[in-house]
Parts: sequence; C-alpha cells; structure tokens
Amino acid sequence: MILLPILATVVALWAGGWWRRLYVTGARLLLGALMLGGGLYKLSDNHIPGLMGPPINHAFLAEHSLEIFAQFIGVAQLLTGLLLLTGRFALLGAVLLVPMWLNIIFLTWSQHWPGTPFLVTGFLVLNIGLLLHDYARLKWLLYPPADAAALQAQPLQTGPLPAEGLWWLGAGLVVAGSLLYPVSFHLMLATMLGGLLVLLAAGLWLRKRKSAASAGG
Repeated sequence: MILLPILATVVALWAGGWWRRLYVTGARLLLGALMLGGGLYKLSDNHIPGLMGPPINHAFLAEHSLEIFAQFIGVAQLLTGLLLLTGRFALLGAVLLVPMWLNIIFLTWSQHWPGTPFLVTGFLVLNIGLLLHDYARLKWLLYPPADAAALQAQPLQTGPLPAEGLWWLGAGLVVAGSLLYPVSFHLMLATMLGGLLVLLAAGLWLRKRKSAASAGG
C-alpha cells in the first residue's frame, strides 16, 4: 500500500514524458475524487456514498455536538477535491491536501483502524509526488525571489473577464449547493450539477482562448 505509490512516483518523475503526464493526471483524478466524495458524503448526511474509509456515524457526532465540525471538514474536502480536479488550481489543492492526509493518518492510527493509516500514507506519497512535479512553482513559497516586483507585475487575470467571472460563478454554485442539504437533497444536487456545467463551460472557453493565443503567438 505504500511501496507501490513510492515506486510509481519515483519512476514517473524520473522517466518524465508521457509517464509523468499519466502519473500527474491519474494522481490528481484519484485524490480529487476521494476528497470530493468524502466531502459530499459528510455534507449530504451520508446520502451520497464516499469512496474511502468507514462511514461517519452522524448520531455519534450529534451526541458530541460535532455536526458543524463535520460540515466544516466536508466543505474543506469538497474545495480541495475541486481544486485538484480543475488543473488550474491543482497545486493549491495538493498543498492543502497534505495536512488533511496527515490528520487522517494520525486520527485512524490513534483509533487503531487496521490498514487505513498505511493506505492513506500511500495517498500522501502520491500527493508529495504532485508537489515535486510542480516544484518549479512551489519553490517560490520556500525560496522567495530576490526580484519580488517581477512577480507582483504579473497579471492575475488568465483569460477574458466574462470567462473568469463564469468560472468563479460555477465554483460558487458548487460550494453553495453543497450546503443546501438541510433545505432539500434534490435542490443540493441540482444546484451543484448546474455549477459543474457552468464550470465546464467556462473551462472550455478559457482553454479555447488559450489555444487560440498559442496558435497566434
């Protein structure tokens, strides 16, 4: 459960090329789906099945007044999963996911869950592989550039303003929809689906604009 992710990470990062692209795409999809499923599982009061781990007993959480905590963790997992799956913010998602994996590892270890800490450690290894893949960008957090003004001069906008606004609208609808379970489970699903469609449309728009700019440049 740990050696295989280590082997895959070392081989993919060393070999490069399509091996590395396959590794990065697969790791982002796997880890993003795990987090997205875990978040939706908590936010839907267990009505949307998760992909990992034993179910959270909401009756137990209610006894200890931890419902709000469970919702907070659910939103955090949902956001992290979305960031990983977008590609655009995958590095931010990978950074946020490290403390989350560590939290799960030590929680399950302290609860004596057999096998789970080792499985999650394997996911952590894949996560570290994603950080190593993006080290060229991540290094600015570890070693601030001497010419900080050069980074500050970079424009924040990466596409047409309408496409940017559409992307953030879609992301907002997904997050807002995930909190609608107490109102209606069907409303929750419909709002999130609408947000995903808006995100998809905005992503295609931005990608088309980027491809056109590359062809023209």
